[in-house]
Amino acid sequence: MEINLGDERIVELLAAYSPEQVQETASAKRADVFGQVVKLIQRPKPEDVEITAIQKRLEPFWFAAATARYVYDRRHAYTVEAPPEVRSVTINGNDLAVIGERSHWFQLEAVDHCVEEFRRELILEAMHGQEADLSKYLNYPHQTAPDMAALDQGGVMVVLPEVRGSFVVRKLAALLMKTFQADRVHEEKIDVEQVTLFFRPVYAIEYLWKPKQKKQVMEFDALTGEFRAEAGDIKKHVQRVLDNDALFDIGADAIGAVLPGVNVAIKLGRLAARKAVR
Repeated sequence: MEINLGDERIVELLAAYSPEQVQETASAKRADVFGQVVKLIQRPKPEDVEITAIQKRLEPFWFAAATARYVYDRRHAYTVEAPPEVRSVTINGNDLAVIGERSHWFQLEAVDHCVEEFRRELILEAMHGQEADLSKYLNYPHQTAPDMAALDQGGVMVVLPEVRGSFVVRKLAALLMKTFQADRVHEEKIDVEQVTLFFRPVYAIEYLWKPKQKKQVMEFDALTGEFRAEAGDIKKHVQRVLDNDALFDIGADAIGAVLPGVNVAIKLGRLAARKAVR
């Protein structure tokens, strides 16, 4: 088995809503953020609900795509039905006996020349490595960042991914690997086309219902415009930025630890090539 690694990228999805639009939406929702039951029974007045903090975050998720290709030969005996009066068949100078009393058949020994190709895409949330339905974000306008430090500007909180690139590639490779019966294998490889770390813009908005001294944090998706409750408080900024070597820790050792015996051939991508010439 051979695993070839292609492009490694960090991508920032560009917000569809400006900070001013986020502020306007947040203000318009003040009477609704503490729930419909509270709204109907106690009816908080908009002027009693204060926006105490608005935090822009860049939240990560992984996208990877790969194609598997298997080329191999296998011996196979094909059963061919024959008319009842036939007792033997000559094919290419070889006499083949017809077998059976009620049904008449003979066998052809052959070598199958097989090619199997299939493709798989994988999207993982970057905190626990679980598959997530985030495909709706893939077609939004975006820009490529050289590293995470380029994202950590202007007071934006960049959420650090807990899952690294090697985990993504191992999981994708495991999905594409297959067992098959073969007498001779000509090609057995997985081409990882890309491993991309996406960052999507999200605003966390903290509200205070002043008469009740009750807080609520809401999340505004700056791509889709979705507005929903979020558990917990505004996240604290972490003064730590992972470099590309730590994010894209993909290599023979990292993959071989989970896929023992796999021969990993690294086809240098953009970031990997830069690492190699340092």
